[in-house]
Amino acid sequence: MIALAEPVEREPAGSVRARRPHFSASALNAYAECERKWFYRYVCAAVDDPGSAASAYGTAFHLALERFHERYVRPAEGEADVMLAELERRIDGAFEEHREGFPTAVEFEIQVRRARRTAKRYVAWLVEEARRAPFTVVGRELAVQLDLEGFTFVGFIDRLDRDDRTSGVVVVDYKTGSIAKSAAEYLQQVRDFEDFQLPFYYWVRTAAGDRVTRLALLPLKDALADVRPVALDVVPVPSGAARGDDLVGTVSVAELERAKLRMVDICRALTSSEPRGFAPASDPEACVFCAYSLACTRRPPAASDRFGQ
Repeated sequence: MIALAEPVEREPAGSVRARRPHFSASALNAYAECERKWFYRYVCAAVDDPGSAASAYGTAFHLALERFHERYVRPAEGEADVMLAELERRIDGAFEEHREGFPTAVEFEIQVRRARRTAKRYVAWLVEEARRAPFTVVGRELAVQLDLEGFTFVGFIDRLDRDDRTSGVVVVDYKTGSIAKSAAEYLQQVRDFEDFQLPFYYWVRTAAGDRVTRLALLPLKDALADVRPVALDVVPVPSGAARGDDLVGTVSVAELERAKLRMVDICRALTSSEPRGFAPASDPEACVFCAYSLACTRRPPAASDRFGQ
């Protein structure tokens, strides 16, 4: 006969706090996408994510561009071929340093060739952009920190440009993954508090004394497509928003201020001593590449499975 144990009294709920004394834009973005994902990653450290070929590609390409712009801070039309040769050399070296991030030798070679094709389009864009509005690269993989109401925010800015004519500063974020397809789409993400990266960079550089005039996402994922940045010009007051497929729009200082206040609100909640739960994402797409999806019993069902629910 099996003797049943007496039921154990449920322990009182306790608080769950962030393990780290600082916050990054990527951590806040993870929380905005799925609170439960943030809990698994930043509180439990539940899975040691070994990374992927996609992340290795992004890391290597970022490193190659950092080293490339150490030499080429002012792109010139007459040096296009020389610049391309230099960038290809930097790509070869950076990818070799991160060879272990690719599962097979074939995958490594494919990604190197992809990066080299993308380099041609990147250099072509650099030359055209310098012709349209001459600029100087004044920062590369710039470590930044901002203290707001007792919370410390940290990060790295991929590239910082200064307009040679107006002295305005442009924050450039390289994207080797998927990004918004238009300025209107990205602006909506900022307004909905789904992306804090460029708003954070705006405030950290403003605090440093820069006059930030533009925030730009630079897509480097598709080797077959021209490099066409998605950009938001910073304006004092709201103006006509970009529509449709426009790649350039505007974002007001007030909208960036709201994003900053939301950053502080999230940090205050994550460091509170009050008991709380962590809601899962409502969009099943957030679970597709999540390292914790198999362990999460509260993940939303995929669209193909909803009928069976």
